Amino acid sequence: MKDYAIFYNYHTIGDVLLIISDLETKPNRVIKNGDVTSLYLDDKLIGINIFNISNVLKIKSNGLIVLPLQKMIDVINNILINANVETLEYKKESGFKVGKVLTCEEHPDSDHMHVLTVDIGSEVLDIVCGAPNVKEGQKVVVATLGTTMFDGKKIVPSSLRGIKSNGMLCSPRELHLEGAPNVRGILVLDDDAIIGEDFFKNN
Repeated sequence: MKDYAIFYNYHTIGDVLLIISDLETKPNRVIKNGDVTSLYLDDKLIGINIFNISNVLKIKSNGLIVLPLQKMIDVINNILINANVETLEYKKESGFKVGKVLTCEEHPDSDHMHVLTVDIGSEVLDIVCGAPNVKEGQKVVVATLGTTMFDGKKIVPSSLRGIKSNGMLCSPRELHLEGAPNVRGILVLDDDAIIGEDFFKNN
């Protein structure tokens, strides 16, 4: 499985590791093999639940596991192989990238949204943002297309008031940063943040 997100929250759902490829789609076929439950839409694997995961992995995360280590993926894949389930590809990036706001213009059909161009190193993205503190020249955290957020939602191409948006600028709360204030606004990084770097590799 190439496109997936891993969640673990012992206090909410118990000792179950959730591997989700498509949160919005309901499975129509479920296969159980020991502690592994595989969820399918027809023949497409869209989710995996691994019960009693603490027997083989000690997980401290509480929610989305942003950048699982290769060692964790190896352990999970051994479990999946024994259960005859498709294995996971190791992901080197979280999808949350450092970007720079190149341009920031008012949305023609909104009194609070802005239309941005944002450089993430590999490309320049068009993004619509409603944060009150966004400005040209800022270094920011961009959730790129295909990235799974901490609430389980996946970033997909969208259109906001008729303007296409291909990504999202993130607030401290959306990034689940410790001590994040309960106020609207994106996270603004220091000027020395490197465009294109994975935000979570050093955080």
